[in-house]
Amino acid sequence: MKNKFKLRKDSIISIIASILIVVIFNLLFYDKMPAELPTHWNFQGQADDYSSKFHAMVVIQGFLVLMNAFLCFMLDSDPKNKKQFNLVMTISKLSMPAIMLLIYIITVMAGFGREVKVSTILPIFIGLLFIAIGNYLPKIKRNYTMGIKLPWTLNSDENWRRTHRLGGICFVIIGLCIILSVFLKSEIVFLVPLFLGAIIPAVYSYYLYTKGI
Repeated sequence: MKNKFKLRKDSIISIIASILIVVIFNLLFYDKMPAELPTHWNFQGQADDYSSKFHAMVVIQGFLVLMNAFLCFMLDSDPKNKKQFNLVMTISKLSMPAIMLLIYIITVMAGFGREVKVSTILPIFIGLLFIAIGNYLPKIKRNYTMGIKLPWTLNSDENWRRTHRLGGICFVIIGLCIILSVFLKSEIVFLVPLFLGAIIPAVYSYYLYTKGI
């Protein structure tokens, strides 16, 4: 029997939301934007790269719409996600529209000549995202599209469960450190936990594998 693919309701909402964000922001602000807009900021929050407003307002966001549709397709077509915790799936699918909305707000404010504290806004947003993911990471069941996908976690439900329990703690700590870096104005506080948070669960997963888990 052939497997029939069908987008879930939250996927349809996510894709429509991402398209509406592009349409609404361009209808409201495209003609009011200058010819060039900032598209990249350094750690000090200073714009260090610019693009045409068409590239900033249409091309980049259009690419994110396609990425969002692809993400939803991958999540819904994964056979191991049929019994996945629904809130985890919903958070995953709504993260891209949230990112798009934030990017548009920053871009439009910069276009109007407003002071945009990117070095504050983005780390806080990213930190909160890590904390949210960390809280629900232990609830993710073994699958091919979400979570800490390593040869050892994919090989064992118990390895997956233990690794994601530790990974959830690491993600929450990363999120808190990223937010803390805003106030300490330290790149080290931002980057070091990010690096360690990626390495520690992977090493722990392999350790469990060597123990037969």
